[in-house]
Amino acid sequence: MIEGDPVRHRTDGWTGIVAETPSKLASHAWVNPDGSSDPYPQMVPLADLESAE
Repeated sequence: MIEGDPVRHRTDGWTGIVAETPSKLASHAWVNPDGSSDPYPQMVPLADLESAE
């Protein structure tokens, strides 16, 4: 997954856009949930994400 990819959370069902994939934390990605008023992305394990395309 790369920055800008649309993703869906496998268990919670929400969707969002990948904000950043930090190289030193390759098992996680920063995700901006769709419709969230929170200005900061959430760190989510890659195992919990799937492509929303």
